[in-house]
Amino acid sequence: MKIKKVDLKHLQELRNIGIKSYLPHYTHLWKPKGVEWYMNRCFGDENLKKELADKNIEYYIIENEGEDIGMMKLVLKKSLPDSETENALYLEKIYFVKEWTGKGVGRKLIEFVFNRAGELNRDCVWLMAMDTSEKPIAAYERAGFVIHSRTRLDFELMKEEFRGMVVMTN
Repeated sequence: MKIKKVDLKHLQELRNIGIKSYLPHYTHLWKPKGVEWYMNRCFGDENLKKELADKNIEYYIIENEGEDIGMMKLVLKKSLPDSETENALYLEKIYFVKEWTGKGVGRKLIEFVFNRAGELNRDCVWLMAMDTSEKPIAAYERAGFVIHSRTRLDFELMKEEFRGMVVMTN
């Protein structure tokens, strides 16, 4: 498995793996037209160009034997919500294609994220997970995360029952 940091020249590859790894897992969360809106919001040209140029954001593509199997987005410095902790790394996105879910890739990526946070001298790593996602929350807890607080997403096109989020930190 290879974790490849990507830049603007990888925009199309990043978009493709982002969409390929998101859709099988999360399409059910959205009202009509919601998935299209969210895919454009996250993986549209305008957004990716802006974020790939931002020095506070790093994108990674995860490869196995030359095949893209997932992607990850880190915000290198973002305050932990509802706390005094400003010097934190935010794991914003971590997606895998369905065939690679549950095969230990996530555990390796979390280890990578913890190491990256250490390199940057961050006080903690935090992420958000849907409060209805029992398996991912359990996996994050096994990796050393605890639930810090709760919040709700305000995406109008997301079904109401899926807007609850837990904020987790290590």
